[in-house]
Amino acid sequence: MVVSKMSVSCSVVGDGMVGKSNLIQSFLNKVPSEGYLATVVENYVASVPAYGDHYLVNITDFGGEHQMDFIKTTNKSRDVFVVCYSVVDRESFRNAKDFWIPSIKNLNKRQNIILVATHVDHREGDDPDHVTFDEGFELCKSIGGNSFIECSSKDKVRTQQVFESVVASALAQKKWRFNIIKRIIGR
Repeated sequence: MVVSKMSVSCSVVGDGMVGKSNLIQSFLNKVPSEGYLATVVENYVASVPAYGDHYLVNITDFGGEHQMDFIKTTNKSRDVFVVCYSVVDRESFRNAKDFWIPSIKNLNKRQNIILVATHVDHREGDDPDHVTFDEGFELCKSIGGNSFIECSSKDKVRTQQVFESVVASALAQKKWRFNIIKRIIGR
């Protein structure tokens, strides 16, 4: 396996207990923890296949209880933010919309955001407290998000897709910037 020299950085954010760390652990083929394990900030590096190549993805896992720490320690150089909420916790969905996304947009209005709904294996279709696919999709569309993905860390459903989307979003942004610079210089 040849790993590209290109690396991508992403931060995974959202309220506590929405499954951010389990998402990352599941993606890294580690066994997600059964109980809740509080995270302050953890860093990981993974190789992600995309477009016939492998890219290094630097993943920062921010604990949800430390919202002010997130704002203080996050720099503007992140390629992508993965904003997570749990489909069985409507408050986490509201906080994604009212706190996490606006905080990221305050850092950079054009920031790549991937909206991720976790715990889909626990959702019951007729429970009004559970967030539907359509609600998540509409939120992603309204914020100009790059992707909306529903996943289950427990069942490893679409966890790989989350980080493939991170790479795809970062590459698209870099290509867009390159084309802008090319147009300016080419005049």
